[in-house]
Amino acid sequence: MIDSNMVRHRIPADGAVLNVFELPAQPNSPVMLFVHGYRANAHWWDEVVTAFAGNYRIIVPEFSGMGQSTWRDSYDQRQGIRDLIAVIQALDLVVDVAVAHSWGGHQTVGLCREYPERIRQLVLVDSFFMVGPDYDIPAGAAIGNTRVYVNKDEAILRFRTSPRQPIPERRRAALAAASLCKVEGGWSWAYDPKLPLLDPSDDDEELLRDLSIPCDFILAGLGGVVSLERAQATAQLSRCRSLIVFEDAHHHLMLECPERLAECVRGLILD
Repeated sequence: MIDSNMVRHRIPADGAVLNVFELPAQPNSPVMLFVHGYRANAHWWDEVVTAFAGNYRIIVPEFSGMGQSTWRDSYDQRQGIRDLIAVIQALDLVVDVAVAHSWGGHQTVGLCREYPERIRQLVLVDSFFMVGPDYDIPAGAAIGNTRVYVNKDEAILRFRTSPRQPIPERRRAALAAASLCKVEGGWSWAYDPKLPLLDPSDDDEELLRDLSIPCDFILAGLGGVVSLERAQATAQLSRCRSLIVFEDAHHHLMLECPERLAECVRGLILD
């Protein structure tokens, strides 16, 4: 997210400090919020936000324990919601369009339930909710990759997303470099290895029914995280305006087909 106009905010949130990138626009421009997934960071969105830069005030936060935000002693399943609330309050945002990926979508729906007057429209991108059939719950690593690499180039070479998927090499290497942090003994990935295993919530049906703002769902057909049946149940419960399937795309759509994803989001934005 390299831009000469970029502003970086450091926002206190329940004892942690959140890193938030902003690409400003002209006064009174509409606001877009891009929310990353679990053990990810703001740079997942780098090649999508460029499609909206200049016409929108763009906000890309990083959850505590991820990216350049500070770590916590412990985390619970609602911490991401509280992090997003802290960003909304600190920057006094009314968000015209929120675009949220994977676990970030779950946390953003929680934000919308708490502050429906602050989010006008939501686009969920391959976000998992505990609804519909439960036989396809994706397996996740209990802890993150704790390895320390002496050599930064070796770390970049070994970087893979979870779940693994095809990504153009230039984009994969750039994201890897942006996802590393300097630690004692070398380099490691920029997330807290103590982040807990995700625990699907039994109240997701109620959470989705409570969503009171316009919503759309984009499904990665080859993602392996959200089945079509689960996406359909999610869309029905949240009264989504549309369910769009990228048949040939994997879970991290913004890394595989950022231009196509941006164009799809642009077509969904309400006047």
